[in-house]
Amino acid sequence: MGMVRPMKFGALSLPDRESRMVCRSILLDMLGEATLNVMDGDLTGVTGLFWKYISLSLTTIYFPKSALHLSASGVNSADIVILRAIDGPLSVRHRKVLAQLQPRDVIFVPADAACEITLSNGGRLDLAHLPGYAMGAIRDRLKPLCMQILPADCLPLGLLTNYAGYLLRQEYQSEREAAMMVAHFYDLLPILIRQISSDSLENLPQGRLSSIKSIIEANMARSGFSISDVADAQGITTRAVQKFFSREGTTFSRYVLERRLELAKSMMLTEGGSLSISQIAYSVGFNDLSYFNRTFRSRYGVRPSDLRRAAASQL
Repeated sequence: MGMVRPMKFGALSLPDRESRMVCRSILLDMLGEATLNVMDGDLTGVTGLFWKYISLSLTTIYFPKSALHLSASGVNSADIVILRAIDGPLSVRHRKVLAQLQPRDVIFVPADAACEITLSNGGRLDLAHLPGYAMGAIRDRLKPLCMQILPADCLPLGLLTNYAGYLLRQEYQSEREAAMMVAHFYDLLPILIRQISSDSLENLPQGRLSSIKSIIEANMARSGFSISDVADAQGITTRAVQKFFSREGTTFSRYVLERRLELAKSMMLTEGGSLSISQIAYSVGFNDLSYFNRTFRSRYGVRPSDLRRAAASQL
């Protein structure tokens, strides 16, 4: 009977070029072609562990303790990659969605398109690659979880990461043991889905609303940005999006308008006369200057030009 062994890669003495080659080869099947940029320094000294079975791949990469940005092309399939950073915040952008995670929070990322990953402090990054063919019907049930921030204290999630850690750190497993552990890993996914769904009914509306608001902030400058874009990004209906805002006594459209006006006002106060009114209006998503002037005056009781003039006189 064959053995399945984790592979140790890298070394503290491994130079930048070789470290990049190792990382790219490890990430290729998981995220596609990857480009790594270290904000201060290089990738010298990358180390890690890699474990691969026919229906599951796992890796832990120890990057230098410096801000790092990773761009990946995607693998154009129904695969999903689970990500977790340990030593600092993690941000992930996939299509129109930007998620910002705290250390040890987890996110499920579809591997079907390009994504951008930023480790603010560098350090340890954990990845699990779930091939589409291995997930089967559970893949559709996982869709609502994708690009949602899953807190580190979620019990089924803790069990998943414990299984992954066991597989990576054991010297070897027999084929039978590996198959059993992978089966248990996948058996935990329906439990995780039920847990998150149950929490959503009681504890997660605010978390989902925060995620929706993050999408709005990231797309504020797009004049054509709509509730449909948010619904598509979240995997829910437009009616569900409206319900989140109705709980706060507002609507999606009213919230977006208020945020655009707040941002425009902030720019006038900080930029002074360096930007024209039209530049400010267009930069926060307005495409009708008359409408912007009218709604701004209605909201703040002052014309945008008067506020900008007053702010400029204080600089």
